Amino acid sequence: MILARYVALKALAAFLAALAGVVAVFLVVDFVDNAHVIRGSGWLPAALELYANKAAVVMVQVAPVAMLLGAAVAVSGLRQTREWTALRSVGLGPWRVALPVVAAALLAGLAMGGLQDLVGVQAAQRAEEISATRFQRGASNRRWLAWREPKRWFRGADGRRIYHLRGTLPGGGFEKVTVLEVTTSFRLARRLDAVRMTPGTAGAWRLEEVEERTFDEDGTSHLTRNDVRQVFFDEPPGSFDLAPGRPSQLRYAVLSKQIELRTRLGQEKAEFELERANRLAYPLAAVPGVLLAVALALRRNRRGHVSSALLEAVGISLAMWAAQGICLALGRSGRLPPDAAAWAPDLFFLAAGVLAVRRAA
Repeated sequence: MILARYVALKALAAFLAALAGVVAVFLVVDFVDNAHVIRGSGWLPAALELYANKAAVVMVQVAPVAMLLGAAVAVSGLRQTREWTALRSVGLGPWRVALPVVAAALLAGLAMGGLQDLVGVQAAQRAEEISATRFQRGASNRRWLAWREPKRWFRGADGRRIYHLRGTLPGGGFEKVTVLEVTTSFRLARRLDAVRMTPGTAGAWRLEEVEERTFDEDGTSHLTRNDVRQVFFDEPPGSFDLAPGRPSQLRYAVLSKQIELRTRLGQEKAEFELERANRLAYPLAAVPGVLLAVALALRRNRRGHVSSALLEAVGISLAMWAAQGICLALGRSGRLPPDAAAWAPDLFFLAAGVLAVRRAA
C-alpha cells in the first residue's frame, strides 16, 4: 500500500503540473493569436471572463494528454533515481508501478468527466457567447440570439404532420403556429393556423384564434374558425423542447432527453449520440494511454529519461488522436454505432497497453 500510494501520488503530481503547463501554453498562444480583436469598451473584464471559461474547457480537452505526460515523466523519474532498479532487485515487476498509475489516471479521468458535465459545458457556451458578442467582426447580441433561436420546423413521428412554430412562449408554448397534415401520397389534407399554442389538459394542446382548413381530393376546401380549441396531437406538450446550441454544450442528462425527443420527431441525432458516448470515453482514454507510456518507460535498454518520456507521450497521444478521429468520422457517417465509435480506440489501446506491460515484465 505504501508503494502504491507513493507511485499514485507521484503520478498525480506530475499530471497536475503537466495539465497546468499545457493549459497555460494554450491560453497564451490563443491570446497572442486573437489580441488584435480584443478591444473596445470594457475589454479587460470581458477578456478575463473569456479566458477563465476557455481555461475550464481546455483543461478537460487536454486532460488525457496531460495524464500521459505526467505518467511518462513520473515513471521515468523512478528509473532515473534508481528506484525502479531497487524494485526489480526485490522481485517486483512493472505491474506494481503500472496499477497505481492507472488507478490515478482512472480517478483523474472520472473527475474530468464530472467536471466537464458540471462546468465545462456551461463554460464552453459562455466563452462562445463572449467571443460572438464582443470580440468578432460584426459581433452583436442579435446575431447570437438568432443563432440560439430554437428550431422552428418539426415533423411528427409518423411523418404525416408538419409543425411550423414561429415563436416561443413561457411555459412550453408557441405563437404563430401552423400545423400541416398530409396523406400517405403527401397531398395536403388539413391545415391548422393558430395565434398561440400552449399546453392544455390531459396531454392536449390549447389553440387560440384557430383557423382550420380541410382539403378534399377534388380540390375543394372548408374553413372553420374557433376562438379556443383543445387538440390532441401525436406529439404532446414537451415534444418540441429541442435545446439550441452544439451537443458539446449540453449536460449529459439534457443530451439523453434531446436524443429521445429527436428520435420521436425524426430529427438528426447522430452527433448527440456520439457526444453522449464520448462524454466518458474521451477522459478515460488516458487509462490505456498511461499503460502504454508506463510500458515504454520501463522497457529494457531504454535510453534517456524525461526527454524520451515526453517524446513517447506525444507519440502515443498522436496515435490515439488519429484513431479517435477515424472512429468518430465513421460514427457520424453511420458506419459505426455511436458507442462503438467512442469506445473502440480506448479498448484497442487498452489491449495494446496490457500486452506492452506484460512484455516489459
